Amino acid sequence: MAKGVREVSESEIPLLSSSHVVASTDGGATHNSTDPVMNKFQKGVAISVWQNSGDGDSNWARYAKSRWPFRSFGISAIRGMHNIDTNSDFWNRYKEDIGLAKQLGCTSFRFSIEWARVEPKRGCIDPSAVQRYHDILDCLAENGMEPNATLHHFVHPGWFEELGAFTKDANIPIFVGWAAKAFELWGDRIKLWATFNEPTCYMFLGWIVGIAPPAHFVDLIGAGKMLQIMLKCHTAAYHAMRKLPGGEKAQIGLVSHHITFLARGNGILYGAAKSMANWLTYWWGWDVVDHWMLTGEFKWKLPLVGDWIVEQDPAGKPPCDWWGINYYSRCVLHWSLQPTNFGKEVMTDMYYPVYPDGLYHAIKRSSAYGIPMYITETGIADALDDRRAVMIDAYFKAVLRAIGDGYDVRGFYYWTLLDNFEWATGYAMKFGLYAWEPDGSIDRTFKEGSRPLVRFYKTLPDTMPELKAVVDKAREQLGSDLWARRELEEEGLLPVTEEDVDQPVGVFAIG
Repeated sequence: MAKGVREVSESEIPLLSSSHVVASTDGGATHNSTDPVMNKFQKGVAISVWQNSGDGDSNWARYAKSRWPFRSFGISAIRGMHNIDTNSDFWNRYKEDIGLAKQLGCTSFRFSIEWARVEPKRGCIDPSAVQRYHDILDCLAENGMEPNATLHHFVHPGWFEELGAFTKDANIPIFVGWAAKAFELWGDRIKLWATFNEPTCYMFLGWIVGIAPPAHFVDLIGAGKMLQIMLKCHTAAYHAMRKLPGGEKAQIGLVSHHITFLARGNGILYGAAKSMANWLTYWWGWDVVDHWMLTGEFKWKLPLVGDWIVEQDPAGKPPCDWWGINYYSRCVLHWSLQPTNFGKEVMTDMYYPVYPDGLYHAIKRSSAYGIPMYITETGIADALDDRRAVMIDAYFKAVLRAIGDGYDVRGFYYWTLLDNFEWATGYAMKFGLYAWEPDGSIDRTFKEGSRPLVRFYKTLPDTMPELKAVVDKAREQLGSDLWARRELEEEGLLPVTEEDVDQPVGVFAIG
C-alpha cells in the first residue's frame, strides 16, 4: 500500500461497523426513503459487457476491425496487437466475475445490456441472449448485488448504425422501442436503469476527434445534432418505460461524463490553450447537458458563429430520477496544447492527473438537479499499480465529504472490475481492480492497489442514515476532508484546489 494511504483505526473512527450505528433522525426525505434500494448506499463496480465480451455485429465491432483513418497505410483504428476478439469473456464467465466483485465487498453491479446481442437483426430478438441476461441477474441476486443496467453504453446494432443511428429524428422511436423491450424483458428484476452512458463523450470521440464510430473529424454541426437527438431519446424512452407495467417503480436515470479543462497559465502564450480549454469543457464536458437538465433547453454553440441550435422542450426540464456522475479528473493544457498538470499532481496513464477535489465539485454542481446522485464511474489507468491506492482513498473520501456536507450521493461504482478493452486505446489502459492480459499471461489477478476500496466497501455501513452517522463522527476527529489532503501531502502529491490556481476550475463561459 502507498505510504500516504493507511488503514483507519477503530480509535480514529469508532463507528465503522454498521452494528454500532444509530440511524440518524435528521436525514429527512433524502435518506429516509421507504424504498430499501433507494435507502442504501450502493457499493459496486461498473463494467461494459461489450468491452469484456465483444459481439457479432455492432457499430463498435465494425469500427474496431477497421483501419480508419489511415487505411492505405494499414494502420488499425485500435492501439496494440490485440483487438476485441480477444477478451476476458464476461459473457461466458459472468459467474466467476460476479464472484470476484462479491469478494471486493460489492453490493451492486453496474453493467450494460447489449442491444446488438439482444436484437442482432431488426425485429429479431435472440432468446439465448435474453436468457443469458436472466442468468446474469440470477447470479447477481444470489450474490446479494443490486443490478444497475445501462441501455446504451456507446454500442448499438450494426443495422441501427446503417439507419443513421442518432443522427435522424426518425430513429428516435427505434431506440424507444429498444428501451421498452428491455424493460418488458427484465423490468421486474431491475430497479436502477440508465438510458445512456456519457452522451457527450460518445459525441466528442465519434464526431469531433474521430477515434470512435462513426469516425467523423471536427464535424461540429453533426455533433450538436446527434447530441440533441440522443437527449430526446432519453426523454422519450423515460416516458415509454414509465407507462409499462411496473414502470412506476423503476428509477430511470442518465449517466454523464464530468470533465473540465483549463490552461496551465495565463498571458498571451496561453491564449490558444485557454480558448481550447473553454470549448473542450463546453463540448466534451457537461456544460451543454447541464444547461439542458436545468432548463429543458438544448443549446449548441459554434466558434465564431455562436448559437447554432436552440430548442426548448415545451414540457420543461427533462425527466430523470437519478443522476450518474462519471468522473476521472480534469485536464490541464500546456501552452502547446499538450496535457500537463499543476505542481506535484501525479499523472495517470491517461492525459490527466489524480484530482479528487474535482469529484467533490462535480457532486456539488450536480446537486442543482434535485435528484439522487451516484458515482457511476471513477477509476485510474495505472499499469504499474503504484497510484491506484492513493486515487481510491482520495476519491472515496471526496464522496464521503460530500455526503457529510448533505449532498445526496447514494453509491460509488469503481471503473472497472478487470482490465478490459478501453475503446481506441485497446488494452493499453489498465483500469481494473483485477489484472487481465489478452496474451493469456495474467487472468483475473487481484491488484494490491485495490485494497483501499475493499476496506471501504467491507467496513462502511450499507444504509444512508448509518453511513451519514459514520461520516459525521469521522469528520469530528479527522476534519472535513477526512485527512485526504494530509495523506496526499505525505505521499508527496500536493493537491491543487481552486484557491491554488489563478483561473476558475469548473464552469467556463462561452460567449
